[in-house]
Amino acid sequence: MAAVSLFVSSSTSAVSTERRFQPDIEVSELKNKLELVIGTAAVYQVLQLKTEDNVLVTTLEDDSRTLGSYGAASGMKLYVVDKDPNATAAKLDDVSQVEKVEMKDDEYDKRDDSVRAFKRRMKLGRFADGEDGAELSDIIAEDRQLTDNMKVGDRCRVEKPTRHGSIAFIGETQFKPGCMWIGVKLDLPLGKNNGSVNGVKYFECGDKYGVFQRPKLAVCGLVSSWIYPWERTMAVSME
Repeated sequence: MAAVSLFVSSSTSAVSTERRFQPDIEVSELKNKLELVIGTAAVYQVLQLKTEDNVLVTTLEDDSRTLGSYGAASGMKLYVVDKDPNATAAKLDDVSQVEKVEMKDDEYDKRDDSVRAFKRRMKLGRFADGEDGAELSDIIAEDRQLTDNMKVGDRCRVEKPTRHGSIAFIGETQFKPGCMWIGVKLDLPLGKNNGSVNGVKYFECGDKYGVFQRPKLAVCGLVSSWIYPWERTMAVSME
């Protein structure tokens, strides 16, 4: 006898999970299995069989009957009503019942570790100074979006001029606060530093193997480890 695939959910959670059951399983045994799925004790479960469109077909009231005898078919929904008077799981999905910490606006404005304080320091959003400030805000936002798709160790190609290497640093720097930079350990000594700028160490690499680039001047992903001829030529000319 082929198993039926049902989408199980409950009154304690909005999450639905697909489960397979044998049609000849008795409702009492089905409830015991559902304890591991939804966390509600079998004695407090009321099972409802619904269509794909969430229309109630029947309630599985007789624990001695089989699932198949109620007309269960693949694709239908098995909804479990939790009758436990002390159940708390449902409250976890209801954010209105979560205690919140509220702070007055003037108190929040005095904090120096808030998003607002960061935007004020970086002159972002409403704290931007005219057109120049707005442009800077757009640039910083673009850089952060680009670095979200990068990680240390990724192969990359940096431009102006074209060189290849691996990302060794992602983040803000002291030499230009507020802006996102990537530090690249190059395959050849075609860089400007050893991972340090103004005495601050950002990553480890040999002398002239390090370079910092704005995210928009780097291409990450399927970048070959092969060193291009012109890179070797540049390396030789810099010796």
